[in-house]
Amino acid sequence: MIVIGKKQFKSQKLFTCFSFIALSISSINASFAVEQSNIHNVIPDFSSSSASSSSENPTVPFNNSSEGNFIPRRRFSLYTCFTKAAENNKEIAVAATNLPIAQAGITIAKAIPNPTYNLSYGFGPAWAYVIAGNNQQFGWNEEIQVAAKRTKKTALPRANYRQIFFQIESVRFNIHNRVRRSYTELAVASAYAKLIRAQGNIAQKLLDIAQKRFNAGKAPGSEVLQAKLNLMQFETQTNLAQARLVQDSAQLALLIGETPVSEEIIGVEDIELYKLLAGKSGLVPDPALAAPALDKLLPVAWQKRNDLKEAIQQAYTNRKALTLAKSQRIPDPFVGFNYLFSTYKPFQQQYFTPQLNARQVPYQPGYLITAASEMPIFYQHQGEVNQAKATLIQQLKQNDQLSSQIATDVITAY
Repeated sequence: MIVIGKKQFKSQKLFTCFSFIALSISSINASFAVEQSNIHNVIPDFSSSSASSSSENPTVPFNNSSEGNFIPRRRFSLYTCFTKAAENNKEIAVAATNLPIAQAGITIAKAIPNPTYNLSYGFGPAWAYVIAGNNQQFGWNEEIQVAAKRTKKTALPRANYRQIFFQIESVRFNIHNRVRRSYTELAVASAYAKLIRAQGNIAQKLLDIAQKRFNAGKAPGSEVLQAKLNLMQFETQTNLAQARLVQDSAQLALLIGETPVSEEIIGVEDIELYKLLAGKSGLVPDPALAAPALDKLLPVAWQKRNDLKEAIQQAYTNRKALTLAKSQRIPDPFVGFNYLFSTYKPFQQQYFTPQLNARQVPYQPGYLITAASEMPIFYQHQGEVNQAKATLIQQLKQNDQLSSQIATDVITAY
């Protein structure tokens, strides 16, 4: 009885262990089934679609819904962008409007001052009777510009006109460089978008392989989940690449003179490594062309940079303004010529009889020359002179600063 009890106890213990193991295995299978259902609920199953598409096309495209957003509506070359920017850029158009303004300033400075007409005509006994002696008069006054003021006034707007010309060329050069930079950024963004699409296609293929392995029972569900998570990461990168393409396209459209009204992608010419190395893309110079020596680049930069030319011309304009301010110390005289005539009563017997047995007052014309001028006693235009001197000194220091900055830019780029 005791042995039989021990055997029964051992068999009951073994049955309990086997029951626990079976229960654990069933719970693990249930949790794995729940995990697979969650996987399919979170991310749709692409197994059927990928299988059908792979039979038709061996390359499965990544994100078919957004791939069309990367297709450019139009395509420009770098030379075309340069041409459009030179013709239609709004900054260049605004800068060019300063030329007729400067031309009008030259016309204003060359103008001869108009004469001033004056008339004095009185009424009453003071002008009617000869004993009062008041004549009527009319004439003209003219300002005489001395100390070559008219020439100096003309030289100032002429220098300003040339300075504006250099300013326009500086704006053109700046726009040219910005177009090249914007075009390069758009090309880089296009290359980045192509890379993201290629990586997304690879991730899609890995997901298809993992799904097939899982369906065949050769891979766990975690492998499918990991592949789908990898694929989801490319969605964010795709959106970022598209946003960068739209931003760079809008910036390039603004530089070539257009007003962006909607999101679009401007295509660039195909950029290949061979073209870059061969110097046939227009973005980089010919690699066979050797770089010039640094001691030759600096003089060329100081001579050809339009912003430095503009600054030097501005200093020249300020010097002309100083010369004109100094000439204001000598005042301009006003010369006048007047004609006088009388309007006396013809008969003034009780006051005046010009001739014997004659009572009519004769007509009495006359001429009057006048001259007037400012007397520079209290103020000799020293404020204008000091201001012109300070402006010239400031511009010269700015030119020296710009020359140093150009040298620094050339050395840094070299």
